[in-house]
Amino acid sequence: MKRCVFLVAVFSFGLTLTVAVVSLAEAAATSSFLTEYPVPGSPHHVTVEAPGVVWFTLPDQNAIGRLTVTSTVEYEVITYTIPTDDSEPYDLDYANGAIWFTERTGNHIGRLDPTTGGVDEFPVPTLDSRPTGIDAVPGSPAQVWFTEQSGNNLGQLVVTSTIDYTFSEYPLPHADAEPQDICFENASSVWFTAPGEKCIGNLNPSHWDPDDAFKLISDPGLQRPWAIQVDGSGYPWFTDVSGNQIGIFFPQTIGDFRLYSLPSADGKPYDLATAQGFVWFTEYDGNRVGRRSTSPSAAITEFGIPSAQPLGLAVDTRGHVWIAESATGKIAEWQPPYFHFVFLPLALKNQ
Repeated sequence: MKRCVFLVAVFSFGLTLTVAVVSLAEAAATSSFLTEYPVPGSPHHVTVEAPGVVWFTLPDQNAIGRLTVTSTVEYEVITYTIPTDDSEPYDLDYANGAIWFTERTGNHIGRLDPTTGGVDEFPVPTLDSRPTGIDAVPGSPAQVWFTEQSGNNLGQLVVTSTIDYTFSEYPLPHADAEPQDICFENASSVWFTAPGEKCIGNLNPSHWDPDDAFKLISDPGLQRPWAIQVDGSGYPWFTDVSGNQIGIFFPQTIGDFRLYSLPSADGKPYDLATAQGFVWFTEYDGNRVGRRSTSPSAAITEFGIPSAQPLGLAVDTRGHVWIAESATGKIAEWQPPYFHFVFLPLALKNQ
């Protein structure tokens, strides 16, 4: 028997909380390695709080969602409506016991307390800046970095309390950079993608000088770099959404890119994550997710998720990959060993 309970509570600060507890029998398993969990909307980006606890943005629903897989028989979905109407929560990250997110049309950086469900919003100084990518830095005081797609800035928010916080904005040297994604490596190195300039970039905020703090790095093979993350060796990996490839840059060589074309055409690689010696990525148009070892000679392996249009993904400490299926309204959990090579051609047959 299916069990489904829906609870709705409206709090005095305007936050709407929706809870759904659903039997795992309602989750559609598309393979022995992939389980899909329905959520109330179209998820975009994903971050992991702990194994089995996953947060995601719902831009069209103006909400943040949490999926908690508690056992093999039950899971829970909770959604939190953002106080600002039509704010379009886009990207998110977990650090310091909080969920941090960008409000792309609301022009705020948001913070959600997982314990109380309360949301604080911090207005970005540049109007209509369209804050997009975000990376939260562990430690105290709370610090997040974000991109301003329309403002053409990189931004930093440092929060001591809800009334004690500061913004710093770093204008990019090229007006059409359209910064998309961002990754904090350390106090002297922040990586980002600039698809408008067909390049990736690096900012040294510890020695801010508009003439030399930014380095924009390109290659003739780059078309539209999109998502970026630094691996355990300090090398930035990125997706190229228009070039149908993923790539890595070796900073110490000042110009050494290695680009890896995807096995399948027209995939539009979107998001990626590095973990445990692998790079994971989604293919939005190809309805696939892929994996590649970070070793130089490794091959790319792909897995089809029909009609899913996967966007964001994140990897937990167990190696479980959590994927936002934007078209089907689901969060997918892809578990080791990921592939059964006897049946893999069947999984890719209709792609």
